[in-house]
Amino acid sequence: MKSIIGAFTMALLIVCLVFPGLVSAGAEGATAAGSFKFVMEDGETRFVEFKASELAGGQGSGELTVSDPAVIPIDDPDNPDRGQTPGVIVRAKIDCMDTGDNTAIMGGEIFDSNVPSAIGLRVLMVVQDNGVEGDRDKLTWGVYQLPPKWTPVDAENPEDKGASLTWLATDAERRDDVGIKMPVSQLVQCRFFPGSAYDFPDIKYAGGDLQVSSR
Repeated sequence: MKSIIGAFTMALLIVCLVFPGLVSAGAEGATAAGSFKFVMEDGETRFVEFKASELAGGQGSGELTVSDPAVIPIDDPDNPDRGQTPGVIVRAKIDCMDTGDNTAIMGGEIFDSNVPSAIGLRVLMVVQDNGVEGDRDKLTWGVYQLPPKWTPVDAENPEDKGASLTWLATDAERRDDVGIKMPVSQLVQCRFFPGSAYDFPDIKYAGGDLQVSSR
């Protein structure tokens, strides 16, 4: 298993990260865009750039770029002491988006990076638009491992297909309940975490602007 480990107030490339919230279900047609340079407590200058549009059903389109010079990429987590050059740049195609009020969550698959092991992983970015100046805007982001690609089987019955079954979970007392497809996908999406799981890091200096527009 490969991962990237670095400092962005939170660890990167761990199975579960905590992100900032205040997000409710958004409407199709919402947009988010920004070019933002910011400095945190470690003094390193980070940069993000993105342009995204929210589609129906929580889907999204667009692209985002994140540059973090403080991240130290590690190709082999079993040998973390092996020296690596700090700094990670990732570019991702946005495939999900969720907006509410002045906040947007965007996510997608990394298709380009200076760290080859990051390509194909998932990235989520959360931005909060707090005015036209950009000084009060907030954001955070993280990279996620993909779900394991294996299927449990009954060792005594190779024909057992139970692990591959799907079903619809519904409220038996409500005929109008559309149900939820089960099992729930473990692929990290924009609505994967509840709003209470989000938290923004402190920014000492910021330049640029983060824009969220709900329609």
